[in-house]
Amino acid sequence: MSGPMAASFGLEAAVLISAQSILQGAAEIAAGVATAGQQAAATRRQRREERQQMREARQAGIEKQQREAAENAARAARDQQRQAARAVLATTQDGDLAATLQSFLDAGVSAQEQLSTFLAQARLAGASADIAAARQQLIERVLDRLELDADAPLPAALASLAQAIAAAPTAERAAALATELRYQVQQHNEARLAAARAKSALAVRQQMEEAAAVVLEQSLKDLGYAVEEIDETLFVEGGIAHFQRPEWGDYFIRLRIDRQRNAMNFNVVRAGSAGEDRRQEDLLAEERWCSAFPHLFETLKARGIPINVTRLLKAGEAPVQVVDAASLPASTQSEERRHGQDKLMHLDGPAGR
Repeated sequence: MSGPMAASFGLEAAVLISAQSILQGAAEIAAGVATAGQQAAATRRQRREERQQMREARQAGIEKQQREAAENAARAARDQQRQAARAVLATTQDGDLAATLQSFLDAGVSAQEQLSTFLAQARLAGASADIAAARQQLIERVLDRLELDADAPLPAALASLAQAIAAAPTAERAAALATELRYQVQQHNEARLAAARAKSALAVRQQMEEAAAVVLEQSLKDLGYAVEEIDETLFVEGGIAHFQRPEWGDYFIRLRIDRQRNAMNFNVVRAGSAGEDRRQEDLLAEERWCSAFPHLFETLKARGIPINVTRLLKAGEAPVQVVDAASLPASTQSEERRHGQDKLMHLDGPAGR
């Protein structure tokens, strides 16, 4: 016998995506049989598109923040470069070098352009043109390994290291700084790769979780349950869904998903008022669910959502939760009665007489 039930669940990506494709194809074929089904499918697609647009809007906001952060970092790097140039300008006795640096500052040249031109044209701390050219080639070889998006600025830390190499007083110091620059480039590339993998994994997970919502809803329908439309974010953000059989009246199963813990809870609930003595009906409702849930779990496991029961109370061990009818979808029996009344009214009207 089954009362409230807690369970953990898994999501098997390959099975889920395949099941989603098959179930959606079958649902579209079935929906195409009737105009009402076509309209329902169109409404569902529209809602899905609206939710997708909302997610894209949120993602666009995140990307905008990232762009602004990158721009701020680039601005900080340029400021750092200008400050370094001013420091050299304040101490140099070389008139040509001073003029070159001042022209860079006046023109607001970017960090990379400034570095390249500085190395190509300036004589650094009395070094020969050959030494300056060798330093330039060393920096370029290291930075060639750096992976950046198109038009992305040189990270401030790397720009500072590159300039330090160019201005190093000795060859030994330049070599040590070049080793650090290589390490920093490697760290940057690894972080970039990790971020790309994480983004890809997140996209796969989201696709899998959205597929799980489709599989859950269609599986319930296939097993004869009336189920409210399940939002495709149920396994992404968590939430609640209700389902029942036509003969259950005002009793429903409330399914709650906790995505953070990969947990789900099943409870028999009914619409009503507190204080009603319906213990026998409540017990019968829980026993009905006890006989039904193993088949549901087997179906979901076969379709990529394996479920493991972690806590199960006996029927009648805890009171059935009485909830406000407004928190539940219309019961199947209520819907059938309403359709029956509509049909009678239609038959009693002018066309039916």
